[in-house]
Amino acid sequence: MDATARFVAIIAVAAFVTERIVAAIDYLINAVRGSRAPVAGSAQEPAREWRKLVLFFIAALIAYVVVDVANLRLLSVLQVDNVHPLVDFWLTWLVVLAGAPDPASAAHPESPASAETTHTATRTRGTRRSKVMGS
Repeated sequence: MDATARFVAIIAVAAFVTERIVAAIDYLINAVRGSRAPVAGSAQEPAREWRKLVLFFIAALIAYVVVDVANLRLLSVLQVDNVHPLVDFWLTWLVVLAGAPDPASAAHPESPASAETTHTATRTRGTRRSKVMGS
């Protein structure tokens, strides 16, 4: 397997594993605290933002370990010359971190109320479109 295919495969696996670990940690946090969905504008809103920050830092740490242990270097694989090793390391770290889906949105799907709002907005837009096209 050539170096580019190996690199892409490792990034894909690392992104998947990062997302699954963060989702498991989020699940455990919910289980320990009780899965109460915070109401927008309530006192629980800062706690939810704090949770997102903690989950992000966990994902960042996992990406750091993967890039360091697997010795991944994006610009080296692409054979870009005259690049400082730290730039190559942190750019690769950013690519691995960005490959993982947002843990907060994956762990907390939209509420039924916001889904209904989205559905209503879509239905309204469709009605408007048909009126415009029918005219």
